[in-house]
Amino acid sequence: MEHQNKAIAALRSMLPILLITLAMTGVMIGVYALIGRLTGKVLLGAALGTAAALLNFAVMTLSVVKAESAESPERGALQVRLNYVIRMIVLAAALIVALKTDVFDPIATVLPLCFIRIAIFVSEIFRKKEAN
Repeated sequence: MEHQNKAIAALRSMLPILLITLAMTGVMIGVYALIGRLTGKVLLGAALGTAAALLNFAVMTLSVVKAESAESPERGALQVRLNYVIRMIVLAAALIVALKTDVFDPIATVLPLCFIRIAIFVSEIFRKKEAN
């Protein structure tokens, strides 16, 4: 039960990051519209990139929470490393498919992966300010 409570708390703490990422993706789509380059490929790329970034972050967060309850710290660290490798392979495969097919806009697909990093940074700044 404690593991489930930690997972719920971790997902709750992710909410600002998810919202910031979605907002930045919305701004990106708006910029594409303003410059007259908004197409179905851009929307599909934005959807794929955002989904991949958010899913990757959520799985990472939950794997760390799960690793905390491992039988030993070494076992937990191994689980996190293995999860990282699997997540990167899945992410790379999604990006390769997106870039090799003519269905997704490459820039609109890749940018949300950068947005999640920015969202984490911004969220941490606000979290530290709230703690003070």
